[in-house]
Amino acid sequence: MNSLFHKQIDLKKGFFATLIVILGYIGQLYGSLFINTVSLVVTTLIGFSIVYTPKELLLLFSKPLHPLKNTIKYFLLSWIISMAIGVALTVIFGLNLKANPIDTINVKPLLFLVLPISLMGEELFCIYFLSIFTSKFSLFISNVFSALIFGLAHYSTYYNGSVVITLIHIILIQGVTRLLLSQAAIKSNSIWTSWIIHVLFDFSTIALPILIKLL
Repeated sequence: MNSLFHKQIDLKKGFFATLIVILGYIGQLYGSLFINTVSLVVTTLIGFSIVYTPKELLLLFSKPLHPLKNTIKYFLLSWIISMAIGVALTVIFGLNLKANPIDTINVKPLLFLVLPISLMGEELFCIYFLSIFTSKFSLFISNVFSALIFGLAHYSTYYNGSVVITLIHIILIQGVTRLLLSQAAIKSNSIWTSWIIHVLFDFSTIALPILIKLL
């Protein structure tokens, strides 16, 4: 996967591909359940195929390096850091953050089928922008830009009535978590690792309120 980084890309192709990827994001926000689930997967794969060769596209799904070590390490880091930031913002600074709108009390089995597909779309979305940015910037700066886009993409999901508080929320929690997810993909040289962590992270945040209620 990492061999996609720092490649010079055709600006016209990059612009066209990015428009298609953005259409997928819009589909995820406003589409029906089916479109909402698959739109980002489809459009980001199309975007990758426009900018890169089919062989390069397959490199995204390379066999991960040190998968268990990287999965455990970055899953725990993502959980601990995101929880710490959330507690700091709510308890110390007294900000009213909007919780994830998923109804964790009445979880339907279909969620466990559609969510992993949607999360693969989010992984492809972020790695797409990460790879595109590396054609002009360092890997670190590109990761920051990609994380900012990921955070801003969650604006409508976590909007609580205040633009400022919502931006603080999505940049410091979703954005920082994205930095760690992308770093996991980079370290393992595969999108599979960040996808697995993302699935585990989201499923664990769904399960936690249920466990608390049961206890």
